[in-house]
Amino acid sequence: MGYTFYIDESGDECIDKAWATRWFILGAIIVDKTVDLETSKVIPTIKNGLGRDPKRPLHWAHIRNHDKRLYICNQLLTAGWEFTSVIADKQHDTVRNAQGLPEKYHLYFYATRILFERLSWYAREHGGEKAHIVFEKRTNLDYNAMREYLDQLHQWRPPTEIDWQYLDWEHFEIIPKEKLRLLQATDQVCGALSDALEHSAFGNIEPRYILTLRDRFYRRRGNLFSYGLKFMHVQGDPLREYGGEYQWLKNL
Repeated sequence: MGYTFYIDESGDECIDKAWATRWFILGAIIVDKTVDLETSKVIPTIKNGLGRDPKRPLHWAHIRNHDKRLYICNQLLTAGWEFTSVIADKQHDTVRNAQGLPEKYHLYFYATRILFERLSWYAREHGGEKAHIVFEKRTNLDYNAMREYLDQLHQWRPPTEIDWQYLDWEHFEIIPKEKLRLLQATDQVCGALSDALEHSAFGNIEPRYILTLRDRFYRRRGNLFSYGLKFMHVQGDPLREYGGEYQWLKNL
């Protein structure tokens, strides 16, 4: 049994700009290759239910209606997939003061490293076959620099926690979202998570979307925060730091 990991993000990587999002999210939908095509059919089903053009990509940010967003989440539950994510609070001192992290691409690359750890563990624990990786194409990302970064990580001694033998990391694909349904699915889940974290101009958040999807987070022996929802800047239990601000975390 092999898997494909479809990776997308929500939020920007700017750390020191007033207009920047507070949170950066890098997430991956995990799909068994044997049901990849069947799983992808949930996207045209959602478009049809929303009355949207089947040829246009589905973007969470373009769906403003609350009921429609709940509909998307409930429809996503009809397909087989799991989800893992790495999130960074860019207002946190650990992130703001990290050496090199504010530099171009560095937050994305570091989040990719942490995400690859979890993806490799998942592949190792679920059949042991080498998993395929697909990134949503970003026009402002240097993928040659990413390949160099991954190659450096692969050669590090002592090694990182990435179990490289379970990832086809040297042959990852870069595909525009409009070309691949399951990248659009990842966009929906990352968007739902963003809505639970990013406060509106009036100070509100909306956790109902991600709580609808809570059973799809990757967990190992019940452990969510080390696997499916990794706060990359927090050592230990993130509930100690964020449980007051984000009460919904206690219900995941």
